[in-house]
Amino acid sequence: MRGWMIGGAAIAAAALPVAAWSQLSSTGSISALHGEDGWTPAVFVCDSTDRDRVLVLSPPDAQRVATLTSLSKPGLVRYQTRVRVGAADPGAGQIYYPLTNEAGRDVGNIHAVNPGMVDPGATTPTVTAVTWGRDTTGCRFAPQTRVLGVTAKRSVQVTRTDRDGYQYRSYNFDAELPAIERPWGGRDTRASLTVSGGRLVEERGGRRIYQFANNGYVYRVLASVDPAKGGGGVQVWRDGRMIQSEPFAAYTAAR
Repeated sequence: MRGWMIGGAAIAAAALPVAAWSQLSSTGSISALHGEDGWTPAVFVCDSTDRDRVLVLSPPDAQRVATLTSLSKPGLVRYQTRVRVGAADPGAGQIYYPLTNEAGRDVGNIHAVNPGMVDPGATTPTVTAVTWGRDTTGCRFAPQTRVLGVTAKRSVQVTRTDRDGYQYRSYNFDAELPAIERPWGGRDTRASLTVSGGRLVEERGGRRIYQFANNGYVYRVLASVDPAKGGGGVQVWRDGRMIQSEPFAAYTAAR
């Protein structure tokens, strides 16, 4: 299939400093952010369900300092700030990571669900909210997520269930989409388009292509799961011809 690597570029491999980050990063997935220098690794991608933004956290360094990037919806204009991520404070199935600024002042927290509490299996980071100051951003999360990516116009999510197989959902940024809850701590909004019965049509060289057919159109979601090579996006095909292609600016994909 042509044009699978939308915006593809090298992504530097980066290991998180301590195992305690497992609830944030998920060893079974890859997260990445695209910028002027190509793809860089991320701990998680928070696609907001209640704010016009996407939040992406870079891997913390040895001093637990990281870059928090905010991408506005639509267009994905970015704003970045440096934060220090504190040690996990676990509760009854909930985990909080405190955030401080470079001066050491408390500025918020990251909220994650304990992956062991997600009965169908958490295949991507279980971050469900990020609080910054007085503002809390809810993060899109569903069990058995295969891909969660954002383009300049929409978010795209691929999940898998025993009943529906691979399911495609897109969330257009120019639409009012009410928030809904999903089982096991999941968060979501009503989708602009949902297509079930998808297939994994290609899996080689660290790349995945999921394909969905709907009323004469074919939707293909593409994602690299190779830590050394980022890239992905969504394509729309009709009558064997690609009529639309949108690269991801940030994404998470299950390996």
